[in-house]
Amino acid sequence: MNPEEDLARLRHKLAGLERENGDRMYLVDNRAAKAIEETQAAGDKLKQETSAALTARMEQKRRAEAAGGWATESTLADKVEDDGDFGFEEDETENERRAGYRTAEEPPVSFRPPAPAVPSQPPPPPPPPAPVPEERPTGRHRRAAARGDDDFANTDWLAT
Repeated sequence: MNPEEDLARLRHKLAGLERENGDRMYLVDNRAAKAIEETQAAGDKLKQETSAALTARMEQKRRAEAAGGWATESTLADKVEDDGDFGFEEDETENERRAGYRTAEEPPVSFRPPAPAVPSQPPPPPPPPAPVPEERPTGRHRRAAARGDDDFANTDWLAT
């Protein structure tokens, strides 16, 4: 082997190693930059959440001091403008209109449907009940008599 060929082969191998090392350093730098960005974003988010919580706590403290130092639910809770407005009023009026209800402002209904006609003949009486044979027991014992008197006292339930 020629020393010049050996030198060329070593230079080629060294160039490959330098290229691989450069690629690895690029990946390491890229990962580090991404980690720094994510950390900064998480820190900003935590800062905003902490600021909001601090503001809410300061508002609760201010309300408690305004109430004479009493920290009750009514003094610390957020004030709601109108508790009774759920948005169902429109549906309620439509349902009442369909059902035929009227409000106090509406005039009374002047037309009423005619009452149903009363039949001239009374309906025929129901037929008398069929006689029950004497051999069948009545009441709760009727079912036991129909299926037979099962006595399970001598049954071995553990046998397969």
